[in-house]
Amino acid sequence: MKLSDLINYKNELDKLSTELAQTTVNVELSKITHLTNSNTLGDQLANINSLFDTFNTTLDQVKEDLKNQIVVAEKPWFAKSYDLYNGELNSTAETIFNMRISTKFNDISMFKARLLRYVSWHYAGLIIRPGKETFIDDMVGVDPLYVADIDHEFLEPITDKFSDVYQRRLRKYVVKEESDNILQALPDNQFGLVFAYNYFNFRPFEIIKQYLTEIYAKLKPGGVLILTFNDCDRASAVILVEHYFCCYTPGYLLRDLAVSIGYKIEFSWNDEGPTTWLELRKPGELTSIKGGQSLAKILPK
Repeated sequence: MKLSDLINYKNELDKLSTELAQTTVNVELSKITHLTNSNTLGDQLANINSLFDTFNTTLDQVKEDLKNQIVVAEKPWFAKSYDLYNGELNSTAETIFNMRISTKFNDISMFKARLLRYVSWHYAGLIIRPGKETFIDDMVGVDPLYVADIDHEFLEPITDKFSDVYQRRLRKYVVKEESDNILQALPDNQFGLVFAYNYFNFRPFEIIKQYLTEIYAKLKPGGVLILTFNDCDRASAVILVEHYFCCYTPGYLLRDLAVSIGYKIEFSWNDEGPTTWLELRKPGELTSIKGGQSLAKILPK
């Protein structure tokens, strides 16, 4: 059985529960035992509840066996994610920009609304790989705005749409993912917002782990990291992995990682598709000593 089939099976099992059935049986049969005042019927109802407990225990064992099958089946895909990742590093900017997961218009509108909740000129912001999306237009309100990618080739087509004056204000950085310190060039304790859309979908889990750890140090207390990733807790995401389009990233592992680093999970959303939108906050109060901003409104050319 393919990994996507196993995950789909788990997704369907997770939707099911005996709780409602057991509650309904207890409520209706308790009416009968109360009305009849029959000890025999009371004993039989107790036996029915015991059978429910046995059923639930067996169901839990089925789920545990399935989980173990998934652990075995997913191991090769962690390694294969590096094959996809290494292939991307040798691709052109145009090819990479076109590696986009289809997102509904209403979802994009919701994403923009969520993003704008954290945009403020009081704090610096960082967007990793702006790509062909328009989220960078929503982030010009942060001051200053940093943009980062693995090569200047990925940044120039995006930033060129702004005026020369604003381009000089943008902080452009190239990150080195082969380094032990990917974000070394960026200042610590500086950012109120870090945003990475459609980027970690194409990064192996260990690379994502390094990013999340380093970004935590770059955020100010109270700062937020917003990211999307290919959430392989769902079969639709695993199918993309099996077609060598995205990396294998189990959502439960990423969430556990975020919490272990110190993040608080502020918000999580998906529409049953492959992509999950996740907002992670560094504990603390977000403060600023800025008293005002003199810039005019920033518009694309």
